[in-house]
Amino acid sequence: IAQQGKKMEDRQFCCAVCLDLLKDPVTIPCGHNYCMSCIETYWKAENVKGIHSCPQCRQAFTPRPILVKNTMLAELVEKMKYLQHSNSRSPQAKLYDPHLLGGS
Repeated sequence: IAQQGKKMEDRQFCCAVCLDLLKDPVTIPCGHNYCMSCIETYWKAENVKGIHSCPQCRQAFTPRPILVKNTMLAELVEKMKYLQHSNSRSPQAKLYDPHLLGGS
């Protein structure tokens, strides 16, 4: 069950377009999050039709929303990446982790 919870948690930080961890995450008006480059590419393709919509819920936006990096979400993704990396290291390597020793 704990493994299922971890996979579910990982999905919260994944882009529904590229299916990878969010990179330069942005939140669009409907509340969904995407990598900035993914949603920009998606909207460029949609621009031919003259609409801009959410790839998940299909809510349409007029005019095209201005995208701003969601810094809080970006920090959470970075912390999650760090935790995944530190959990994959050996117990001996964790003993010398600079974050645990007060370094940066």
